[in-house]
Amino acid sequence: MIKPMWMAALALGSMPALAAGALDPYPVSVWTRVLFGVDGKPVEYTVVDEPKYPAKFVENVRVRVAQATIQPPLVDGKPVTLRSGVEMRFTVTPNADGGGSVRVDGLSVGPIPIQRSLASYPADIAANGGWEGQVLGVCTVGVLGRCKTVDVVAQPGMPESVRRYAKASLDGWVFEPQQVDGKAVESEYRLLMYLNTMDTTPEDFRQDKFERLLKKK
Repeated sequence: MIKPMWMAALALGSMPALAAGALDPYPVSVWTRVLFGVDGKPVEYTVVDEPKYPAKFVENVRVRVAQATIQPPLVDGKPVTLRSGVEMRFTVTPNADGGGSVRVDGLSVGPIPIQRSLASYPADIAANGGWEGQVLGVCTVGVLGRCKTVDVVAQPGMPESVRRYAKASLDGWVFEPQQVDGKAVESEYRLLMYLNTMDTTPEDFRQDKFERLLKKK
């Protein structure tokens, strides 16, 4: 099994969050299908969902992917090709004139998610305003592109409903498996899920401001 050293992250809430300000930074994840040659360098590469992104941004992704190098897998002691997804993670910070800056946060290799799903948000967590937590789901992606097993790693005391939620969500995902020497192989996909239940309790503005500040400490 191929075990790439990478992790995808997904932020989740119990309800849609309010729209961020126009100039707030936001994350962007871009996948590229890449064929690595026996020397570990890209031979072919295409950006997934290319029409969704600006042309200059896509060109930036291509340039960076073209420079990537991996340790090629071995079959019978000889290096062979690897067809795989390459994920690039960015933070985009827009500015007032319509431009902005792009920061590269990481590059990783793994099976490409082609169908994602989320289970129903845990009812006990949804009823607990202000709750935050995270859980790691580790999926063994089989040659047919589905999770053969899902292991959930969480901090001690994490509600069992959150563990079930992470497993049920990943069980519904479909991947484009990696290929070694032209043959599909098992690999590992790690998803770090952030959960946040919005606190919808209205603040009592009839209280004296100083008393409200003390209440928050």
